[in-house]
Amino acid sequence: VLSVTADSASNNTTLMEELEELLDNFGGMKFYVRCFAHTLNLTAKATLCQF
Repeated sequence: VLSVTADSASNNTTLMEELEELLDNFGGMKFYVRCFAHTLNLTAKATLCQF
């Protein structure tokens, strides 16, 4: 596993911690890439709800 791309759900942090324990050569949170589309969607929703 080279990296993991996921949304920003908190259970993904748990997944990364478990993978780090299970896989010897896995770097853990440094290889966790949050999905840009999901992050952009959250930003847009937060911005638009002000109007």
